[in-house]
Amino acid sequence: MKKITKFATVALVLGTSTLFASSVDYALTTKYKLLNDMKLAQRQQALIVSMNQSLDSNIIDVKTLNRSKEQFSRVLLGLTKGNSAYKLKGTRIPMIKSKLSEVQTLWSGELKILSSINSNKANKQKAIAGLNTLMIKMSEAVAMYNKSYKRYKQSSMLSSIVNRHLGDNKPALALNNIR
Repeated sequence: MKKITKFATVALVLGTSTLFASSVDYALTTKYKLLNDMKLAQRQQALIVSMNQSLDSNIIDVKTLNRSKEQFSRVLLGLTKGNSAYKLKGTRIPMIKSKLSEVQTLWSGELKILSSINSNKANKQKAIAGLNTLMIKMSEAVAMYNKSYKRYKQSSMLSSIVNRHLGDNKPALALNNIR
């Protein structure tokens, strides 16, 4: 009998939690401190694609390539250390920081190759291969940002549900009530 009561209580709590959660809008997008960093990390991938397309064409668009290189370098540095111009906070999450360090190391080598392309088009295939490797590492970093955001979101949702069931009248983290 105790097991049935315990099970019924847990089911009731979980059932009301999901009912309550469905009537609540979790406005997490404005509270996550690394949201802008995550978005710009995703844009880094677009810059890599842009540089790759510049190299893949018959006539290399040096102007676009140089602009993309400069922007990629500034944002990459901002992702690790912060940059007020891009509103980047810089991450302190060790997993993301180490991946960005790997990307920075690859990028340093790639910059040398890309700089030599202006005068020597023989390095074109080597540069494209390097950009592909860079894209893989940058994709891994973006996946880590997404994983961090997902954890933040889950934690916030759970925290707000627990606070509601405990009867706290404090506003729950990242919570907008729709009534």
